[in-house]
Amino acid sequence: MAGCIGSGLSLIFCTIGQDASEKSNTAMTRRTLERMVAAGEGLYLEFKHRLPESERVAREITALANTQGGHLLVGVTDHGELTGIKDPEEEIHLLHRALKKYCIPNITFEIEHVRISRARTVIVVRVPASRQLRPHYVQSLSSQARSVFVRYQDMCIIASREACKLMRSRPESETTLIQLGEKERLLLKQLEREGCVTVYTFANYAKIHPGRASRILVRLTRANILMHHIDLNEDYFTPGTALSESA
Repeated sequence: MAGCIGSGLSLIFCTIGQDASEKSNTAMTRRTLERMVAAGEGLYLEFKHRLPESERVAREITALANTQGGHLLVGVTDHGELTGIKDPEEEIHLLHRALKKYCIPNITFEIEHVRISRARTVIVVRVPASRQLRPHYVQSLSSQARSVFVRYQDMCIIASREACKLMRSRPESETTLIQLGEKERLLLKQLEREGCVTVYTFANYAKIHPGRASRILVRLTRANILMHHIDLNEDYFTPGTALSESA
């Protein structure tokens, strides 16, 4: 299943649901791993002493794919200690089973082994940012409900409605030509005054339903007039590149 690359290193490239295997041009060294761990957990990096239960690991992997990609390191404590795994193949089997069981649609990722002692290995799971298939859902087997997760700092959180909309490909019928009506002008005025807005602050300011406020914010974000920011309490929007360039 894994092709050896150098001493104590191996890599697997696969898409859950398909039989795909491919070697990478480079392999991670222990020194590279140590530098990565020294930076600490964050938006792109998650540590796990062992793989958590199936649905939880599915959340972690989909959150990386739904945001900006990153790495899940198995065999590293929350404090950055390299403890390693005795049986990495068993952990990889559990990872495959969890993603196949809970994730919709399939997620592509790389798995690399970095040996830290004669008996222990750290598993490096590299998850690219997904583009065409987002959002990836985690389906609860008990309730059949589907949830979308994203990364916020070093946490995995449920995505907002606006984040989910922005993950989807832009409809072909939507163009970059945006007509600024009364509510859009109020939004720009609010942005100029406050620097950022949320769905509810804009809805209150413009005296419109939050659903309409959400649609306006998403449409302007797709046109690069606004920039969307994930937040733990409530996502917010700031001026985008198109707005900055026209200023």
